[in-house]
Amino acid sequence: MPTNQELIEKLKVVIDPEIGMNIVDLGMVKELIVENGAAYVKIALTVSGCPLSGSIEQDVKKALLYHGGINQVVVEMTSMSQEELHQVQQKMQKMQGEKGLPAQKPAGWKLQRDGIKNVVAVMSGKGGVGKSYVTSALAVELRRQGLTVGILDGDLTGPSIAKIFGLSSKPAVDERGAIPVETKTGIKVISMNLLLSQPDTPVIWRGPVIDQAIKQLYTDVHWGELDVLLVDLPPGTGDAPLTVMQALPLAGTVIVSTPQDLAMLIVKKSINMARQLNVPISGIVENMSYMVCPHCSDRIEMFKESGIESEASRLGVNFLGRLPFDPQVNRLADSGGIEEYANETMKEISLKLRESLEKKNDGLKVSPPLIKKS
Repeated sequence: MPTNQELIEKLKVVIDPEIGMNIVDLGMVKELIVENGAAYVKIALTVSGCPLSGSIEQDVKKALLYHGGINQVVVEMTSMSQEELHQVQQKMQKMQGEKGLPAQKPAGWKLQRDGIKNVVAVMSGKGGVGKSYVTSALAVELRRQGLTVGILDGDLTGPSIAKIFGLSSKPAVDERGAIPVETKTGIKVISMNLLLSQPDTPVIWRGPVIDQAIKQLYTDVHWGELDVLLVDLPPGTGDAPLTVMQALPLAGTVIVSTPQDLAMLIVKKSINMARQLNVPISGIVENMSYMVCPHCSDRIEMFKESGIESEASRLGVNFLGRLPFDPQVNRLADSGGIEEYANETMKEISLKLRESLEKKNDGLKVSPPLIKKS
């Protein structure tokens, strides 16, 4: 049977596809045991729930299988601790420096920006649930409470934030980077529609370009001092949500759904994605739960009675509130006047979000504070 050192050498052909270095030099091989023709390998990923873990597993099996009588390879995936990630970062800096190349960061390493106290993603498992409306209305309510707020429109191929706020000016650029366009009430916005020559120009980009563009909208924009940066994500669990969850230091995630079994089924995918990537979930908002008749003021349930609140409880996720279907929202969004809209439930949702951020940060990172220390 081959020795462990021989097998370790074989594993040097396995490359982490995100970092571009072999898993042995990165310290990802945590355990290797050979017994009775079977090899048991424990691999520590640089990010929990890495979508490329299957590729790494297959490459490990391919490297070891049938070598020196090994007829079975069992791979166990775990994830690195923050200390281990720090060690990887130092190792990569040293190796890149020896090659005269700029240092890279492991996938689990978060981008940092001075001045941005809390980054919160707003996402949904499917389209058409009013995610951009929730993002915009949350920003408006937080701004009314005296917080400095920004919105990064992460839906690069279908941006709508600029339209909702009635923005059309191009961002100014100086030595600090691009300057976000401000709304009437002072909300700072960066959206792809503000960067295009024409707002109806299609953005036809593949995954790697979307990944880099989102990172640049975070790092290369001069956001200044922000209490909260809301990131409006496209629907699903694809490239843009994955990039934001892996690369940005998220303090919370708001998940938007509508009261349908199909919507909730897909929302569970978003919840599971956030949990696999160790991203905190602030809670679920149910949008278009009902509407109020403009003539008799009766409450009309447009869908069957929702079970989202009880399902959220079962999943251990906060239920933030139910928002009505309100035709006024559509009119104001189409005319760029969303800052004129007010809804008591949205105010309550924003306060719950603030409370969750303050508890997470021990009340130190949101100003003015909501929770008074005794």
